[in-house]
Amino acid sequence: MKKFKITNPYESVTQLIKNPDNHYKTNLHTHSTYSDANFTMTEMIEGFYDQDFDILAMTEHGVWGKEWDKDPSIIPLFLFQNLWHGKRKHPTTEEYKALVNGTHKTPKNSRTKKRGLACVPGCIEANMFTLMKNHVNCYFTDDACEGIFGKENDFEIPIRKTEASGGLSHINHPTDWLNARKFPDCATDEQNVAFFADLLRRYHSCMGIEVLNMYDVPNPCDRILWDSLLKTLIPEGKRTVWGFANSDAHRVGEIDTAFMDFVLPEYSIQNLRSAMENGTFFSFARYAQNELGKDFVGKGEIPKVWGITVDEDSQTITIKGSDCKAIEWIADGKIIKADKLGADGEIESTIDLGELCGEISCYVRAQLLGDGGILMTQPFICDDGDMGRFINIVPVKKPTTAKEKRQKKFDDTRLGVIVNKMRGKI
Repeated sequence: MKKFKITNPYESVTQLIKNPDNHYKTNLHTHSTYSDANFTMTEMIEGFYDQDFDILAMTEHGVWGKEWDKDPSIIPLFLFQNLWHGKRKHPTTEEYKALVNGTHKTPKNSRTKKRGLACVPGCIEANMFTLMKNHVNCYFTDDACEGIFGKENDFEIPIRKTEASGGLSHINHPTDWLNARKFPDCATDEQNVAFFADLLRRYHSCMGIEVLNMYDVPNPCDRILWDSLLKTLIPEGKRTVWGFANSDAHRVGEIDTAFMDFVLPEYSIQNLRSAMENGTFFSFARYAQNELGKDFVGKGEIPKVWGITVDEDSQTITIKGSDCKAIEWIADGKIIKADKLGADGEIESTIDLGELCGEISCYVRAQLLGDGGILMTQPFICDDGDMGRFINIVPVKKPTTAKEKRQKKFDDTRLGVIVNKMRGKI
């Protein structure tokens, strides 16, 4: 029987997971009228404050984020906002201090947490005017990407600039760019996976991809791509791929759709950065079409993880969850084990890697499903000492675009054959 060496991304925060005070509700992808959103910066920040968020990054399209009481740059591309939504507004210094220390009073005044909302400066969504939406979120960086329209279908330039500045990045809603909603096989297409794997292989400061975003409408295949990348990169032994979740909110009503639960000893920029680098966070969404159904809308308490135990001797991983109806274990994109609801809404689920070794290549990850939505863990690497047999480095070529997919689909029809004969193609 195989015996795996198990790498637990949560090992450094095992004791912290048990304490609610060490869980930080976080969104790192947000917009306002300083770029293309419908609400002012003040309105958006207060919306997150009212919904008990602990950490927030304003990542405007092409506008480098400063502390919230500092004037953001005005990018000419977004001057239409003066007519469309009126005067821009950001918090005053007094409001900013109150937001951060938890004493701010909003018109709604619905915050229940005593601690305030932490500001993450030095962030930006790069490639601000690429019609193909090849967007990259950059963190802890300088203003090198500010005001830059971006190059269509290119992710590398902002990733490279961010790495050069000492920052981190992740790729936003990647299967929206691939148009995988209409063509789901784009998320497993060998060339598309190779394209993203190559970027992540060469830039370790790019921590991963968004796997959950807002209503999950254009990007339900992000998790499929995530699993494809995990299967590709983990066997190489040099890196894994973290799955991020953000609301990408442009309106106040979108704020609570997707976010992350960071497990931190206490909030600081350095602790947040370390958690992004080490994967000590969970990703959550109220919408997940493939996992929860197209008509599902999460309401109420979100699923939560209160304990993770890894026992290499017994080859088991155990997760304790609450506010969930099931815990599912994923390997290579497939559910290999599922435990259903306990009597009190709490579940303890244990996966025996030895029993399921034939279905595991190099990792497992878990997802908790409940009335509130879905929560996903980061991958646990499972190394049987021979992961190298799964290595398959595909030469990187131009990705298969949605237009090419549509053309191929047409070419395979009877009409397509006739048309191509008339054009002399065949």
